[in-house]
Amino acid sequence: MSKFEKGIFNDAHLPRAQFVRGDNHTKTPNTAAMNNITREELSSTLSAIEERMDKRVDRMERDADKRAYDYKAELALRDEQLRRELDLRQESFRAEQVSRDTALNEKFSGFLAAQAERDKAWEKISEARFDRIEKDVGSIKSDTKKVSEDVSGIKVTMAKYLGAAVVIGALASAALGAAAKHFLG
Repeated sequence: MSKFEKGIFNDAHLPRAQFVRGDNHTKTPNTAAMNNITREELSSTLSAIEERMDKRVDRMERDADKRAYDYKAELALRDEQLRRELDLRQESFRAEQVSRDTALNEKFSGFLAAQAERDKAWEKISEARFDRIEKDVGSIKSDTKKVSEDVSGIKVTMAKYLGAAVVIGALASAALGAAAKHFLG
């Protein structure tokens, strides 16, 4: 270490101790001697310590009981709050379900009403078709009857014409036979 370093780093810059060991003061006892304690003093001291400890334990038990009671009360409040919340949720769910059911009932009612109207319209259409078919069948029957009457009329007419033709033919043949007799005869 250089002179410079020795000048800077000496003991002057370090703090000095206020009390030095081995000081020369006369010793005056400020406390009583500790080893001269009687049994009664020891017993009373231990009893006092024991009483203080009992009080501390009682206080700790009361604090623990109070904490447990407070915790149970807090849990009861939370449970009550949760129960109210669940009741409100259930009530709102039921209200929503009622509104959904009402909406579905309205949809189904509308659908069923539309179905009933469609069925009535279909029934009317079917009845109209059946009426038209019955009219057509009746018309066919009357047309068939008329055709049958016309055919019968044609038969009668043909029979008349054929009968007349036969008579005319017979008359013509008789007249030809008489004329032939008359000219040949």
